[in-house]
Amino acid sequence: MTRSIGAGFGDETCVPVTPRMALLFNGLAVGAVTMATLLPVAALGYWLLIGDGDIRQMVGLSAEALPVIAVGQRLGAALVALLTILPLAWALVRLRVCLVCFSRGKPFASEGIRALRDFALGSMLASIAQFFSHAAMSLVLTATAIAGHKQISLGISSQMLLMIMFAGVIAALAWAMEKAAAIAEENSQFI
Repeated sequence: MTRSIGAGFGDETCVPVTPRMALLFNGLAVGAVTMATLLPVAALGYWLLIGDGDIRQMVGLSAEALPVIAVGQRLGAALVALLTILPLAWALVRLRVCLVCFSRGKPFASEGIRALRDFALGSMLASIAQFFSHAAMSLVLTATAIAGHKQISLGISSQMLLMIMFAGVIAALAWAMEKAAAIAEENSQFI
């Protein structure tokens, strides 16, 4: 049984959703799962297929300074990339749950709010992992460089900082939605 929107925000509350909005939410959910699936596959494929010259250009070393790029280096780089991408892939899978709740007219369902919070957490973890991945990637890619040319580099970008801020805002929204649902549920007990 569904209650009216004024009765509370709990799991039983159902808000009318137009077919167009339901289609949008469901399309976004499919897109989130598709990205979650393709990102790790693309990262692995990228590091297995990228040319040696492109790797040398990436680390700024010549063929003389980095004569050999071993399969182990490529696999190590793929592992670093996967460890950076997996929190984002998990976040996107969790986002799907939230979007499905939205498409069903249950924007304040506890499972949807938890999923939104998990999306924020996964996005933040992926952004923070990017900072550490630069150092790990530079070590892996220059492991076979001649003496004096091995590198460790750190990288921070405005994109990384914006993603952390975005994730923080989404986490704050999920917290506010959770509190609103709890207050509405408590108020509905008095009726």
